[in-house]
Amino acid sequence: MTCFERMRLPALVCAVLSPLGLAWSQGLPSGGSASTDAMIAAAAGNAALAPVATTHAPILLTGRVLLENGSPPPRPVKIERVCNAIPHSEGFTDAKGFFGIHLGSTASVSQDADEQDRLSPSVAAPIQVLPTVSGDAAGASLTSDKRLLDCELRAVLAGYRSQSLPINPLHLMDNPDIGVIVIRPDGPNGGSSVVTAQSLAVPKPARKLFDRAQQESSAGQTDQARQYLEKAVAVYPQYAAAWCALGKLQVASGGLDSARASFERALHSDPNLVDAYLQLATVALWDRKWQEVADLSAKALDLDPVDYPQLFLYAAVASYNLHKPESAERNIERAQALDSRHAFPEIEHMAGVILASRQDYVAAASHLRAYLKLAPDAEDAETARTRLADAEKKSAQAPAK
Repeated sequence: MTCFERMRLPALVCAVLSPLGLAWSQGLPSGGSASTDAMIAAAAGNAALAPVATTHAPILLTGRVLLENGSPPPRPVKIERVCNAIPHSEGFTDAKGFFGIHLGSTASVSQDADEQDRLSPSVAAPIQVLPTVSGDAAGASLTSDKRLLDCELRAVLAGYRSQSLPINPLHLMDNPDIGVIVIRPDGPNGGSSVVTAQSLAVPKPARKLFDRAQQESSAGQTDQARQYLEKAVAVYPQYAAAWCALGKLQVASGGLDSARASFERALHSDPNLVDAYLQLATVALWDRKWQEVADLSAKALDLDPVDYPQLFLYAAVASYNLHKPESAERNIERAQALDSRHAFPEIEHMAGVILASRQDYVAAASHLRAYLKLAPDAEDAETARTRLADAEKKSAQAPAK
């Protein structure tokens, strides 16, 4: 990612769709209602979260890194945690691609992967993530620290590009295995590991301001971060990453118009910045500009059809509202195929909506059940339960084949 943090998927991306495929039932995040304020907070990532408990201990996460063909990497791979676009070395895999990391450990990470012949549960930048709980509190989230919101794990190996896995909320009895991180050889365009000419052209003073903004953002000082970013783009108006990061902070404060302008400036400076397309598509989604959502999603997916399953979800939502059922179903299937770890449960909800619209109520109910299992406390869970009840009723009334 090029910007500070991945803007979260709007919590109501499916709930706000009417049964007839019309526009949202909720408006833009403007004004003072609780629902719209919550939408702003969700887009910003962590602006509205309360502090975590003061007693903490490290938390173990395990997983594996594999190539696309299912084989282990050719050599040990570094595991990084990326929060607000700032990478932190966590440890290395063993020779077979397995890893175990302790978030919150104070151990240091060796920078030489060739020396790693075992699991290396260590972390370069300690964080507090595990509150001490007992009794009824045992079900509380362990990764509720705001510094872990919108954090991801990725693998780093020269010559390969990595899938990123979000660090989802964990509870005391949860399995620590986060699954498989897939790495792919860099393609002819170099993948994400290539330093672009645009980034090399950034003058040192602007880069220092951007780095300082990252530090302030990581510390939760968003006002100061925004000021540093404004100075950075003033020094170098073609600084795409800074424009994109500034736009996200503007979204967090409810300034959608200024955010849209910042994302557009980012794309003007770097037309290949996928994250800027994603953020503009998100703003267009709130704005109910379905053709714009479709166009922006398509442009982003032309650049990267692998790493952003939420873009296929956006394309499905847009197609559904533009009354293009075949396109909607095709895009939601692509989203499901990419989102193997269900990082975006809304994909299941949207699949249920699309299937119900073509009267496949049995399949629709299956996807709606999956959504409620993945996100039982989502803001649109009640809407999903209503849709599920309707799908189950209609499937029971359908004549047997």
